[in-house]
Amino acid sequence: MINKFFMPEIKEEKNMFNPNELVLERVRSVEEYDPATSELLGRYTQIEEPSLKTSADAQEVTDAMGSTVATFYKAQKGNFSFNNSFFSLDLAASQYGTEKAVSSDENKIIMPVSEVITIGADHTAILKYVPVGTVGAEVKYVKVINENNTFGDTYEVAAAAADGKFTIDAATKTITLPDGVTGKVFVNYERETVRAAQVTKRSDNTPKIKTLLIHAIFHEICNPNVIYAGVIRCPRAQIDPSSTEVTLSPEGKHPASYILQRDYCDEGGVLFDIIVSED
Repeated sequence: MINKFFMPEIKEEKNMFNPNELVLERVRSVEEYDPATSELLGRYTQIEEPSLKTSADAQEVTDAMGSTVATFYKAQKGNFSFNNSFFSLDLAASQYGTEKAVSSDENKIIMPVSEVITIGADHTAILKYVPVGTVGAEVKYVKVINENNTFGDTYEVAAAAADGKFTIDAATKTITLPDGVTGKVFVNYERETVRAAQVTKRSDNTPKIKTLLIHAIFHEICNPNVIYAGVIRCPRAQIDPSSTEVTLSPEGKHPASYILQRDYCDEGGVLFDIIVSED
């Protein structure tokens, strides 16, 4: 007779998800958050050539003969970089350590304008926008463009049109030149707009520390139809301001590079987590 009280306990095996080798299809987005408030500050979705690196400073311990006894690694840090397919104003603001300004009826943005305008038969040139600035001198100078596309005479604003002088009526966007001036005129001025955005780079601004979430799509190797969601979480990331370059051409990309460092007050010293979920 078997004593049931001494039978070994049989535990039911749990169905664990324990992935190893996966196919990384792509990084679908990079999100920036305020570490203190968790507020979303920026999101970039056209990610190319993402790269995650780590590094450390090696300190060798040697004996009297100079042979290495041990190597210790300190100041471990990481780097995450990518190219955004398109120029991003939000990414530029993050890189320049500022915030993107968006205009409105209450907060208009002042925008420079340069125009080449054909002088009319009545010796006037009509601006495209209403100029702003010192009343009666919203446009200070204009320059005539000759038929061979070279600059001609320069005219200065005045109370009345005369030799070398012109007048401006900002309300009607009208510049009046002296009699006999024909052809085209180059005009530079400023205007207000309620439909614009502005990013300003200042010499004393540095990028703020953010929390990054890097969202990725993974596939099962043996069955690519099986898709897994992945996130790389970087608690403390700061865009590297030492070299920021944006190629100003249609084929150019918008690169970004983040320095990943541990939180000095965090005893865990986490640089980043790589999380892959089955559900």
